[in-house]
Amino acid sequence: MGLLKHLLFWPVTGPQFLIEFSLGQVSDTVREQLTDDQLVKEDLLALQMRLELGEIDDDEYVRLEAELMQRLRDVRHWREEYGMGTSGGPVQVRRDPVAEPDPTPDLAEHVVGTPDTPADDAPPPGGIASPDGASVEISFDWEE
Repeated sequence: MGLLKHLLFWPVTGPQFLIEFSLGQVSDTVREQLTDDQLVKEDLLALQMRLELGEIDDDEYVRLEAELMQRLRDVRHWREEYGMGTSGGPVQVRRDPVAEPDPTPDLAEHVVGTPDTPADDAPPPGGIASPDGASVEISFDWEE
C-alpha cells in the first residue's frame, strides 16, 4: 500500500518533497560557506606576502588585516552557532599596545589556607588536603 499511496499522492507530495530537498541543499551549502575559514586564512597569507613583497605599506596592511580578522571572527561565530568546534581560542584584538595582561595567574588567590593562618573554609586536619590523613591501599588478589 505504501508504493501505491506514494504514486497516487505524487502530484501533492512530489513538489513538497522537491522543495524541501532543494532548500535543504541550499541550507547545507550556506552553512558550509559560513563556517569555512580556509578562504580567510588564504587571504591572510596573501596579504602577508603582499606586505613582504612591498606591494602595500604597513597602514594598508593593518587596515586589511583588521577586515580579515573580523571575517575570521564572523566565521568562528557561525561555527559556534551551528555547534561546530573551533580551533584555538577566541580571536581578540589588543586595543592597548602598552598594557599587557600577566600570562600567569596569581596563584595566591586560590590558596585556601596555610598552616600559619588557616582559613575558615580550610579542610580539617587529617582531611583531604593533609598528607597525614592520606592512605593508599593496593591489593593484587588475583587468585581467589
